[in-house]
Amino acid sequence: MQFKQEQMEFVNQLLYPILILKKNRDEERPSTQLEQQLEDIVEEMRHMSVPLETYMDKILYFYKDDVLRMFFINVKTLLRYRSFDEYVEFLQSMDEVLIKKQLMTSIVKQDEEELVVEDKVEELVGNQFAFLDFLKYLPIDDTLRWNYFTIMSQPKKFVEDFISLHQTIKPIFDKVYAEYLPILEKSYTEFEATIREHPTILAEAFTGTKEIKEIDWTSDDISVIPTLLLSDFFFQDSEILLLGAKSLEVIQHFIQTRLDKQQERINVFKNLGDKTRYQIFCEIAKGTKSVKKIAEQLGITSATVSYHINELVLSNLVVQGWNKKDCLKAIHTELITEVMNGLMEDSLMTNTVENEE
Repeated sequence: MQFKQEQMEFVNQLLYPILILKKNRDEERPSTQLEQQLEDIVEEMRHMSVPLETYMDKILYFYKDDVLRMFFINVKTLLRYRSFDEYVEFLQSMDEVLIKKQLMTSIVKQDEEELVVEDKVEELVGNQFAFLDFLKYLPIDDTLRWNYFTIMSQPKKFVEDFISLHQTIKPIFDKVYAEYLPILEKSYTEFEATIREHPTILAEAFTGTKEIKEIDWTSDDISVIPTLLLSDFFFQDSEILLLGAKSLEVIQHFIQTRLDKQQERINVFKNLGDKTRYQIFCEIAKGTKSVKKIAEQLGITSATVSYHINELVLSNLVVQGWNKKDCLKAIHTELITEVMNGLMEDSLMTNTVENEE
């Protein structure tokens, strides 16, 4: 794994406008520490993007659509350059045909019925009427349809307008980048040290994701660049990892949360591993409302029942005051469901079933 610190500024300049696309989270209030952490980070990214609001329309034009954005932010291209000026020289050297072909290839790929992409691109590149006819049946909105058509009419202008946008917002980016550079450098240093010490940490964080699991994170084929997309994590073409400057702490928190949840499941199973306690739990779940009644049902003393119920309450399996008249819910069914789902994930039962099907 290579850490491309020298390319951080260039890559971050290209990615900075994406911050303005960050949406407000729907939750009224985060319910876990991890959600609170993510909420705080998203809010920080929104704050960074405030100075860009004047240029909102232009940014959305180039960055909202995947096809247009990926034309400029292409992994294989980015790794060749160390500065935006170098990249601009490359963009300006592209002729109209090359721009059209690259854009057209991505556009044609949106048509799921189109099997021979290269042939279709060759057919459409030099024929505006055929391209317009192709766009009519593409499953995209009319605004995007018109954008594609006008870009193909003036491909060089499309590239020059992108360069102009970045030249305009560069003073804003420079200020934000200078403020966050210490955080990026700290992220770079800590992430490199963590990967060297714990090379499986990313596989652990994204367990169950086949593509992530099969990657050799120690390979020099992978390049890492910390970004102003603070909590985001992008991995493209098995070549580059665009890591948010605060992603490592989120990943570590995520792993610790999962370990805590796993321990919670272990504690639940330990708690219910006692036969008497399990029978008491079942009686409560059935709706038996008193210690005395449960003792009679199971043929044990009320003191024994009370002891086991106290343990069930402490483990959050049974609601405190379960036998009171106003208690409508005696057991935490959500916890039981969460524990069983967690068991399925831990034992990879879900993947096994899917594979068998």
